[in-house]
Amino acid sequence: MSTTPTTEAAQQAIDLKNEGNKYIKEKKYTKAVEYYTKAIELDSTQSIFFSNRALAQLKLDNFQSCLDDCNSALELDPKNIKAYHRRGLSQLGLLHFKKAKNDLSIVLKAKPSDATAKRALDMCEKVIREERFKKAIGGDDTDRVNPCQVLNLSSFDANSDLVKYEGPILDFEQLYVDENGDKSTSVGGVAIKNMSQEFISKMVNDVFLKGKNIPKKYAAAIISHADRLFRDEPSLVELSNNKQQDNDEDAMKISVCGDTHGQFYDVLNIFKKFGKVGEKHTYLFNGDFVDRGSWSCEVALLFYSLKILFPKNIFLNRGNHETDNMNKMYGFEDECKYKYSPRIFEMFSRSFESLPLATLINDNYLVMHGGLPSDTSLTVDDIRKINRFTQPPREGLFMELLWSDPQEKDGFGPSQRGLGFSFGSDITKNFLEKNKLRKIFRSHEVRMNGIEFEQNGNLVTVFSAPNYCDSQGNMGGIIHVVPGKGIIAQNGNDDDDLLIETFKAVEHPAVKPMAYSNGGLGF
Repeated sequence: MSTTPTTEAAQQAIDLKNEGNKYIKEKKYTKAVEYYTKAIELDSTQSIFFSNRALAQLKLDNFQSCLDDCNSALELDPKNIKAYHRRGLSQLGLLHFKKAKNDLSIVLKAKPSDATAKRALDMCEKVIREERFKKAIGGDDTDRVNPCQVLNLSSFDANSDLVKYEGPILDFEQLYVDENGDKSTSVGGVAIKNMSQEFISKMVNDVFLKGKNIPKKYAAAIISHADRLFRDEPSLVELSNNKQQDNDEDAMKISVCGDTHGQFYDVLNIFKKFGKVGEKHTYLFNGDFVDRGSWSCEVALLFYSLKILFPKNIFLNRGNHETDNMNKMYGFEDECKYKYSPRIFEMFSRSFESLPLATLINDNYLVMHGGLPSDTSLTVDDIRKINRFTQPPREGLFMELLWSDPQEKDGFGPSQRGLGFSFGSDITKNFLEKNKLRKIFRSHEVRMNGIEFEQNGNLVTVFSAPNYCDSQGNMGGIIHVVPGKGIIAQNGNDDDDLLIETFKAVEHPAVKPMAYSNGGLGF
């Protein structure tokens, strides 16, 4: 219940709110939340304090916290249109499309020319129509035909982009479904016959870095081939480099990277700074390699091409942004349709469903994008059993691996995001002991130093998108698993099998994040 503050407290609250506003303009959203919270503690009668904090929470993807603040703002002032707008966007983030539509409709009645609300409403209506259509025809995601597996490459031959293309050349083999040992007339995807380091280098330097695209035929072939490789991997991939000799200077290194979010130029810098993918250097990218940044197509096609060339030396865990709803809201779908086509996006979408959900390194380190399950009876073996070839459900182990976050206090708590849970250090400690593991590696959240050892060193968050969204000023981080050759105390490291390095953002062309986004949370 709100109580009227003293005149002095009310003025202090206004000053704190104004400081929060400055941090919003500087895109320092965590600091903005801190100052708005202080203002609310002094004066909880002002609707604007809650709706301003809601904006900061929305920018941090804390959809549930944003929703709660909007509800508080509207209780104090039912005419606060900004609160309706931000609540609508938070409902969008929580995948509550009908509720989002209701709030956004209220905004547009008051402000008919609001372009952001109009785009978000259009997206809501599109998703609602798609969901109705799915229900009308029956079945579920697993019934959909995977376009990667039935790709007929000749369907791209008439495209003008192929005629105009002057870049490196790929050779393809059209695959067919094998029925009872006989070659069928049914197409079964595509294999690339001549993927090479030379092709990848030219694709990067002569095509992508010059602001061009490869032909749709090439993109489709790359996705189809990579999808087949991902489908052949288990839901829990297991990697090992712990049997190499101590004096082997050329021993294999396993490098774990966190979110890269379409920051193509920073991805190239990772390979330049820490070494290329190869037989002696394995990379694991721990989800969220698309969305936000405006070169998500380039990042995905680079990773997929490397997967084809080095199938045992580059691995991709699925993140919460390798999902349809996130791609609609955070730019990848629109970028893909702008640079290529809806068909290419659909292929990417289905290839994301083929991505593994977690990786176990040396039987010591479990790597997933988000966090641990809320069901404490579950073990690593339960990850192996997940049927991952679909969009994530709204609850359960599959979803929590992609969405959950650590918290300071013990036990479980509600997620500020509204999906998944927050889990304490006791949960992590018990999970490690039960499964005989040393640490959990996860990503999913910005860390200002790029990497952070948390929960008594039992959990490490690695985030590899420096200066995230061109605004956060954070470093990027990377974890190298090098048994017996680690450096203790390096960037907080406490494990002699790990090297922990950080890196700064590099310059890129003046294209803003989510430059191609036509709706959702591209505001």
